[in-house]
Amino acid sequence: MKQKNKKRKKIAPILWTLFIIIMLICGVSVWYIFRLLNDIRPIQSPEIQGIRKNFKINWGGRINILLMGCDSREGYDLGIRSDTLIVANLDLKDKTVRVMSIPRDTRVYVPDHDTYDKMNSTINPNYFSNGGIPLTLRTLEHLLGIPIKLYAMLDFEAFEQVVDILGGVMLEVEKDMYYYDPTDGTMINLKEGYQQLDGHKALQYVRFRWDHQGDYTRDYDGQVYGRVSRQLKFLSALAGQIAENRNILRINHIINAVAKKFETNMDTAEMLKLAILFKDLNPETQFKVVNFPGDIDYIHDISYVVTDEEELSKLIHSEFIDQTNIPEDPETNE
Repeated sequence: MKQKNKKRKKIAPILWTLFIIIMLICGVSVWYIFRLLNDIRPIQSPEIQGIRKNFKINWGGRINILLMGCDSREGYDLGIRSDTLIVANLDLKDKTVRVMSIPRDTRVYVPDHDTYDKMNSTINPNYFSNGGIPLTLRTLEHLLGIPIKLYAMLDFEAFEQVVDILGGVMLEVEKDMYYYDPTDGTMINLKEGYQQLDGHKALQYVRFRWDHQGDYTRDYDGQVYGRVSRQLKFLSALAGQIAENRNILRINHIINAVAKKFETNMDTAEMLKLAILFKDLNPETQFKVVNFPGDIDYIHDISYVVTDEEELSKLIHSEFIDQTNIPEDPETNE
């Protein structure tokens, strides 16, 4: 008999990004935001809270938040798998948001272990002895050269519910997508064409990676394809649709969908202040997608996304770092 997982579900792809866009674009009242945040319980474990040692938000600068999607569904012995890693850079002065999706197969140096491995392996304590969110954050800091002390997660079920509450999303599905995995019940069956995706179909779209493009492929012109690209494409479409159809009456339902399926190391006061700062976010002028620069390569017969370090450094400095307040090292606030 399958043992029911009593722990809080781990979080699914892209949902914190989706959540913050919804809350901020809709111009939600402070009362609604406070009610939502009052139901959220920040993680208080010493390991998680230790991430933020000596770190305080500079409310006149920028912060980076890791938006993590982990597939750990009840009833399936899958272990912990980091399916999605999105770094969101919030400029608290100019009120702009930049997002970069990190391919899970990116070859990275793993601090404390003096080795190279795939990015998604750092979350798993069965793979690295100290695997988990702290190791993932330190690895990303080493890769990107910026401080990342904050994270947030949400789950699959909440993703579907939120999309349905918003009435679905109109999106061009670029090709037929089909995949079935009998081991975990994953079923994806989408047809090519411009269509309205409900929550269930939207989840299929952002999860699909079973083709030659996989998670990530980049052409000679620097254009990115694959699941990483689709997830950010979906977010952009969703943000635009929300901006055109602001409806405060839907927010109560969204609150009920996400409040108890949310995990973060930010406290209530910080989240409330962020929500108020970005409540008038315009997705067309204040939300930008930055593509990760890398290429597929095989090292010791293992497929990786190998970072173009020079190009990544230029992107980070031009898009993610406030040039008037450059930090001396990743341990300081940006």
